[in-house]
Formats: sequence, structure tokens, C-alpha cells
Amino acid sequence: MSEKTGEGRDPNRLIERVDALMKRQQDDSRRAVEEVPLLTEVVEHKAAAAPGGELPGEKTLAADIERVLVVRLVPELNKQIAALRTELEKELRRSVREAVEHALATRKANPDKQ
Repeated sequence: MSEKTGEGRDPNRLIERVDALMKRQQDDSRRAVEEVPLLTEVVEHKAAAAPGGELPGEKTLAADIERVLVVRLVPELNKQIAALRTELEKELRRSVREAVEHALATRKANPDKQ
């Protein structure tokens, strides 16, 4: 039996794509961490509020905090995805093993029906 699926694709292609995506995310996270300035470098405190009630730089501060949080949380997310991927792969292997064993047992029980 061929290792190719009905569409002619290798079944491990999905796993390769997931691995490539995770590696790219980790690289982006690492690069963003290196580029993120310290909070004290980003914001200069100004007492005067803008006409809309916002401090000047408040939107910048919010965007910077959001970026820092995302950079810090993405590696944790990647760990969780990797753990889920490992569990899914184990479950897939178990299911395939059971299906093959069942098919062999059925064939053995009914040798004349091939």
C-alpha cells in the first residue's frame, strides 16, 4: 500500500506545515522581544491631557503593552500547541494501530472473503 493519500499528498505534510508555522512564530517572537523597548524608554510622562481626555502617548502605550504581552504569551501558546500536537499524534498512531489490528483480525477470521 502506498504512503500517499488519495490526493497524492504525503500524510506527514500537515505535520511539516505545523512545525514550520511554529518555528516561524517562535522566530517572530524572538525577534519582537529583541526589538521591544523598555516601558521607560517608550513613554515620557506628560501631565497635560489631550482634548479627548487622553494623555498624549496613551494609545502608543496601549499598543506597546499589547505587543509586549503578545510577545511574551506566544511562546507559551507555542508550548501548549506542541503538547497538543504530541497528544494528537499519539492518538492518531493508536487509532491507526487499532484499525490495522481490527482489519487483520477480520481477514484472519474470514479468509475466504478477500
